[in-house]
Amino acid sequence: MDTAPRRRKVKKVSGGHGHHGGAWKVAYADFVTAMMALFMVMWLLASSDAKTRAEISNYFRSGILPEGDMAMGHAAQINPSVVEQAPTPPPPEGQSSLEAEANQLRTEIAKLAANDGELSELAKYVTVKVTPDGVVIEAVDREGAKDMMFDSASSELKPALVKFLSGLAPKLAKRKGTIEINGHTDARQFATGSGKTNWDLSYERAAAARGILEGGGVPPGKIVGVVARGSSQLFDPAEPLSASNRRLSILIRATGPDGPAGGEGHVTRPPADGEPPTEPEAEEPAPDEPAADEPAAE
Repeated sequence: MDTAPRRRKVKKVSGGHGHHGGAWKVAYADFVTAMMALFMVMWLLASSDAKTRAEISNYFRSGILPEGDMAMGHAAQINPSVVEQAPTPPPPEGQSSLEAEANQLRTEIAKLAANDGELSELAKYVTVKVTPDGVVIEAVDREGAKDMMFDSASSELKPALVKFLSGLAPKLAKRKGTIEINGHTDARQFATGSGKTNWDLSYERAAAARGILEGGGVPPGKIVGVVARGSSQLFDPAEPLSASNRRLSILIRATGPDGPAGGEGHVTRPPADGEPPTEPEAEEPAPDEPAADEPAAE
């Protein structure tokens, strides 16, 4: 047998261009990605301060974002400088800004009460009105409002009122005006020798409301007054012992053209037993000085 290996013939073909492949597409995509990263770095450098740039640099080195302006809890609250804040729309024609704010508060309170049966019942005893000093939110106790506001002679706020004030706090926090809280009682007096008066009780109720509002998000500096009114401003003068005289009033002071801005903070504490409430003394006007060309009287 012939065991010699067979030879294979290989035919070489020359000419033609062949297939170049898609390598250039990959290279171009890498180039575009690198340019995008470059522009992002340039934008970060131009729109951040030295402290922020140091935090970003530290993040790329260690992978840990420190507590600072770029921290997760803080950065979410920062509005980018390139985003224009929408101005507050003007009130409808013929309506003052105070009336518009009062209507907005009524709407927000209605929405708050719509999601909770207990608050829906309490909202029946809450009124919002416009006064010369600003907008007043008043929670008025009623004979039928059992377990809604507070018990007679007690400064402890009922759970329904606590829940309402906690839900109201974020809505008050975004208001421009400062806040004053007034406590009121009925004319029923404490027993002789108890060592407590309606002035004490009304102050304690107002102070308790202040604590709940601040705990719910109202900045402490926004509340500029905690005032004890006692039974000096009855809601129903014809019935001084009526439950409707027991109430809390939250005044949002007017700012701008509709009223004076809130002044310096003050706290009106209850007076001593038998002592009437005092108002700040008015400054006495300076005596008239004689004119320069007029001799002084002897």
